[in-house]
Amino acid sequence: MRFVQHPNLPASPVRHLLIGRKYADFVTNLLEIRGILPIFVPDNVNVDQRMSGHADLSVLHLGGNRVLYADFLKENRFLRQLSAIGAEPIPAEIEQNPAYPQDCGLNVCILGNKLICREMPAKAITDNILTIRETLLVRQGYARCSVCVVDERSALTADPGVAQALERHGIDALLVRPDLAVLPGYDCGFIGGASFKTGPDELAFTGTIQDSMERGRIEDFLLERNIKPVYLTADKPLDIGGAIPLTEESE
Repeated sequence: MRFVQHPNLPASPVRHLLIGRKYADFVTNLLEIRGILPIFVPDNVNVDQRMSGHADLSVLHLGGNRVLYADFLKENRFLRQLSAIGAEPIPAEIEQNPAYPQDCGLNVCILGNKLICREMPAKAITDNILTIRETLLVRQGYARCSVCVVDERSALTADPGVAQALERHGIDALLVRPDLAVLPGYDCGFIGGASFKTGPDELAFTGTIQDSMERGRIEDFLLERNIKPVYLTADKPLDIGGAIPLTEESE
């Protein structure tokens, strides 16, 4: 086992995923039959309850063994679990409250050597991400939620502004419908929050894209890049705040 070196982009099959504890009953069996061990992130008491279980509001994988964590996790057993597998938890020192965009300081998307975010990120982020060469500023505060990372040069998103920013910076972006995922309490969820990589050539969705035409567009986009789509359930994809690949098989 080794740590995923490039956030969101495992180079071999994933072994540990960071995922919200709220979704333990939903995902545990689905992951374990694939040999993936979930490490559950406690509910975030400083964000809207409807998104309290979203891991991408509470932690940010910086690459390798470094994991940035929100202040509410200080002294939590979760940090000891990370340390037990060799991870280095780093405090984000970011204030959060339920009002957008004060809730999403950690919800930035790292894609290769690019950082996608609403505003210049906190010092704890910029000081610890060593591979970033470009920062893409977008209007969307939930940048990580809104981007489904396909590979280092490709992504799915339902946000036209994000898609345009990605394209301007050499990332192929497939613009999809905004209602592909559900998030209870909201009109819809984010596609990035309803998907995650389980290996270099596999992208898991928490459910099945119900619109056959849209599913066909997505599958064509993925297969052109030799990425296999995996639908974990037959239901409509559920936005769980993503799942963060942390470790992978060593080759």
